[in-house]
Amino acid sequence: MGSSAFLPRGDAECAELALCATWVAIYVSTFIFPSSYCLTMATPPVPSRLFQADVTWATLKPDEFQWLPCLLCGSPNYESLASLVINWSEFFIVKCPRCGLIWRTPMPDPGFLSDLYSEKYFNVAEHSPSLIYQVGIADADEQSHQMRRERTQQEVQDWLERGITAKNEKGQQRRLLEIGGGRGYLQLAAQEQGWDTLGVEISPHGIKSAISKGFIVLPIPLDQLCEKYLPHVNYFDLVVFFDFLEHVTDPGLVLRMIHFTLKDDGHIILRVPSTRQVPKLHLIDHICHFTPETLQLLLEREGFSIVETHHSGVFLAPSGDQIDNLTVTARKRPA
Repeated sequence: MGSSAFLPRGDAECAELALCATWVAIYVSTFIFPSSYCLTMATPPVPSRLFQADVTWATLKPDEFQWLPCLLCGSPNYESLASLVINWSEFFIVKCPRCGLIWRTPMPDPGFLSDLYSEKYFNVAEHSPSLIYQVGIADADEQSHQMRRERTQQEVQDWLERGITAKNEKGQQRRLLEIGGGRGYLQLAAQEQGWDTLGVEISPHGIKSAISKGFIVLPIPLDQLCEKYLPHVNYFDLVVFFDFLEHVTDPGLVLRMIHFTLKDDGHIILRVPSTRQVPKLHLIDHICHFTPETLQLLLEREGFSIVETHHSGVFLAPSGDQIDNLTVTARKRPA
């Protein structure tokens, strides 16, 4: 075959094979799979990158990341909606085509999450103002504290309209567990209404803040409350967790632990952001993004029946992006 005759025997055979492969490729692309078909087989478009951030107080370890299936239905398939970069590592906002859950993947290493909720998380406006709408709590001033206190007091007062009272039929004080309460706003409001309260919190800053107000807060994860503190099994009348479930890597496990601590006639009250579109706010600390439908699926799967659902306020950022909060009251279904 032309110049291949001047090559050593082995190289000549390789050249002939390469030339044959080229002709086969031309034939296939021309007559079997024309160009119009090949275009439809192109790689899906890369999702748009929402932002890039440097969280200076927390360290990521990419070798410990976990790529998990859907956290609600277990499907291994998902659609990439957008991406973001945290400390030079890329994460993706994905949606399950089966159940509709939106979450962020891969899961960061446990050390990053532990660092994230340090004291700097609670005053991000002071040291990292560019991240104020993507991570942390922006209520450092007294006016914001007062607004949160008043809002929480109204929330606890509204429980009465749903038949959730601080005393049972015998006049005995009911027990309330708050998860991730941090600064103690809810424990304060609940105690004022007559509840016997206890909190669990893993953030050192949150623990310090709540204890300084005179509240009992156990510095342990929820699973340790069940495993190491057996009196708390089938113990609480009400478990409350506001702005918490969207932060955890396994919301189903959290609800199973809560189910374990509740009395058979107990209730839960939770608040999460309601997100139907690609989320734009709190992408660093929020892992799951729920709709009313996916939240209902999750609660029913873990043994709860929804009693009441209502939208509980919209947070509007200066950019125009917003978070529509959803508050749900549910009753434990006995096992």
